[in-house]
Amino acid sequence: MIGSLLERLFGTPLPPLQEGRPGTALLQALGSGDYGLLRTAASIALSREAAVLDDLALQLPYVEAARARYNTDPQWIREHYELDFVLRKLRHWRDRSGCLCQLYPHWMHYEPGREIANGHVTPIATGVAEGGWGDTQDATCTVCGRGWRCTDREYHAPWWEWTPLPHR
Repeated sequence: MIGSLLERLFGTPLPPLQEGRPGTALLQALGSGDYGLLRTAASIALSREAAVLDDLALQLPYVEAARARYNTDPQWIREHYELDFVLRKLRHWRDRSGCLCQLYPHWMHYEPGREIANGHVTPIATGVAEGGWGDTQDATCTVCGRGWRCTDREYHAPWWEWTPLPHR
């Protein structure tokens, strides 16, 4: 009875964390229950460091349990979106589902300039989106060679729409 009361008050207990590993600090931020630390944990979305992604994928049950602890307070909608994407990315990595560029269409915060600067894509051409609503950046993934068109969008804040280019 006391256990179920504590679970209702504090959520399901988190699985044990394997500390001292490459992703420990990110996992601690994610499992802290502190919305202020979610921005730190959400940096997983941008990481391509294999050791960190391997570690986080091994500890996916911890990540899933930590994500479940956050409620659906609309004030934190961006953080929920980011954490859901982090889960998608870690499952993609764990399952070896292909190049990480395949995740571009699933997270609107992949900024083409940052992806180019980090060497993840090589620019091909720039242009204007259909109907004049935003600029486009065509690029090629430096890992798998897939072509992408990234369109600069804006609503309440800037975001980017990634669509695969037809194979040439």
